[in-house]
Amino acid sequence: MLKGRDILGKPVVSYNTGERIDTVKDLVFDQNNNQLLGLLLEEAGWLSSAKVILLKNVQAIGPDAVIIPSKDSIVNANEITIFENILKHNNILKGTHIMTTDGRDLGTMIDLYFDEQTGSVEGYEVSGGLFADAYSGRSFVPAIQTLKIGEDVAFVPSQTADYMEEQVGGIKGAVQSASIKVQDTAQVTGEKLQALGQATSENIQAAAEMTGEKLQEFKVVATENAQAAAEVTSEKLQEFKATATQKAQVAGEKLEEFKNVAGEKVSDRLNSATATFDSAIATLGIEEALGRRSQQLVRSDSGIIIVAPGQIVTATVIERAKTYHKEQAVLSAVGLSKGEAVRDRTQQLASVTGSKLQATTQATGEQIQSSAKSLWGQVKETANDLQGRSNEMVEERRIRGALGRPITRVILDQNDTVILNVGELITHQAIRSARQSDVLDLLLNSVYTETPKLSLQDLRAPQVGQAAL
Repeated sequence: MLKGRDILGKPVVSYNTGERIDTVKDLVFDQNNNQLLGLLLEEAGWLSSAKVILLKNVQAIGPDAVIIPSKDSIVNANEITIFENILKHNNILKGTHIMTTDGRDLGTMIDLYFDEQTGSVEGYEVSGGLFADAYSGRSFVPAIQTLKIGEDVAFVPSQTADYMEEQVGGIKGAVQSASIKVQDTAQVTGEKLQALGQATSENIQAAAEMTGEKLQEFKVVATENAQAAAEVTSEKLQEFKATATQKAQVAGEKLEEFKNVAGEKVSDRLNSATATFDSAIATLGIEEALGRRSQQLVRSDSGIIIVAPGQIVTATVIERAKTYHKEQAVLSAVGLSKGEAVRDRTQQLASVTGSKLQATTQATGEQIQSSAKSLWGQVKETANDLQGRSNEMVEERRIRGALGRPITRVILDQNDTVILNVGELITHQAIRSARQSDVLDLLLNSVYTETPKLSLQDLRAPQVGQAAL
């Protein structure tokens, strides 16, 4: 956002040639649409038309000059109908009284504020009037609707005054809450300084511990070197002493270097933490400036106006403050300390969070109840599956232990056909037959597990095995 005085008198420079062409004499303003249309360079004479630059043809508005692409950007006002009509009407904004349609005097117009990209007028700087600042005698009239300009008075809707009257904060509010702000600021500052002090102490302690470890390591190395030196000859001892002295010197230099680096890192981290903390606090609290009246002008580093004196902070102003990283300046302009803004913002967020938490808790309880039922079903299914697998593994081990051993009872199928007789060896075929006849468990419980005392002849089977020698 810029205001008229930011541009008037600035030189106009051509980008393609670098030539200084002229200076800005006035602004061409469309009252019906609250829109800045362009810049007036030369007023109309007896034999010439006024020279103007369309705002859309302005390449940049800098702190020291207005840049246009080329001389071709300058046109005659009579070539553009709307320019010709506005200049012919010769409306003079400066010095015009602004009054509401219901007869409330808002002051005498001094300047106007507009968006440097779109040309949209955001408000007017006025002197005196109903809402004049107690110190500067000026106020900001927002351009919430179009301005109707007459010969002596410019009219705005009555809602404009209502909007200004309903604003929160301002000088009166700032004075009333001054003592509270000081206390809150002191408390928050004390707490944050204590936290930063603790962090600094921990960093220094960590650096000291690391230094101690390095010293201990050096002592251990020196002791080992001394023991080794005692075991060598006197000639080697002298050589060792020279080497040890050199190593000790290097170790001392390294230790000193480490101390310096550790100290610098602690300092850098502390400075970085402080800057990050300040930025985070300002960003968190900037929303509390919404709806409050600014008591001073805030500009960006490049000269763009963030908020004007007397202007009520809107969402657009807050977004502009975030873009140019001027949150803290805007908070100060509306009379808020960082501590107070964060406190109010925290209370607001806590209230919203509490409501959301309550709703979430209720929904979560229902989800947990539903999930618990589903989970119990899954647990039962998984347990049954694991039980089945466990039974299969146990049965498989029993079968492996039974194969090749004799049976202690007759095993019959459902037709009373003998699967295995007493003393016969359990085979794979016997296992399959027993499983088909549903007597596998009976067969496995009848395995002879003792170690029989048999002669070599008794141990030999009646048939020779396929893999026997």
